[in-house]
Amino acid sequence: MTKDTLLQILKSENLNIAGDSVTVPEDREATLFISGSGETIQVPKVVKLEISDDCLCLQTAKDDRFWFTYELLLGLRLLPAKQAKERAAGFSR
Repeated sequence: MTKDTLLQILKSENLNIAGDSVTVPEDREATLFISGSGETIQVPKVVKLEISDDCLCLQTAKDDRFWFTYELLLGLRLLPAKQAKERAAGFSR
């Protein structure tokens, strides 16, 4: 994927693009798919993307940071954040 393609996708999803960074709102959940050697690597719960000319930095909800070149980026999944279900503890009547 190219930098321009990624930016078009993020703009079409109405994400807040401020300069070189994109923040994923709390009501969305982002996973990026990266090409590995013989496998696809998933980076789930991305909360911030820093976009430079040569590479992409992904920051997760656990404050992990990953750097990738655009050639390794296969895709992006954006979902609504999962809502916690209200359940009673133990058995319900």
